[in-house]
Amino acid sequence: MYNENVHNDLAGKEIIESMNNLLKNDEILHETDEKLTILNLSDKKSYLGSIKVYDEKKIPKFEKDLRKLLNRFENKSLRFQNVVSCCQAPYTNISFKIDIFK
Repeated sequence: MYNENVHNDLAGKEIIESMNNLLKNDEILHETDEKLTILNLSDKKSYLGSIKVYDEKKIPKFEKDLRKLLNRFENKSLRFQNVVSCCQAPYTNISFKIDIFK
């Protein structure tokens, strides 16, 4: 995961660093289509992102580790979707949203 506009956002930096470390530690072959999106609202900041994971055998351990990572945050959501495309190998799209209240 990456985002060149997150350098002034400490929580965003922490989320990106934690996700990258988790992907590296679990040896996940992945692709990130999107940057970490940050929505700054009056009462909270929301962080949204998604990751494409191609090795379905690694999903159970990665999911467990990802849920553990996200449990640090009070409000979060996580969604897994299996995708079969005509143009590329099957993958699992993992999307997440983290809300941090001000």
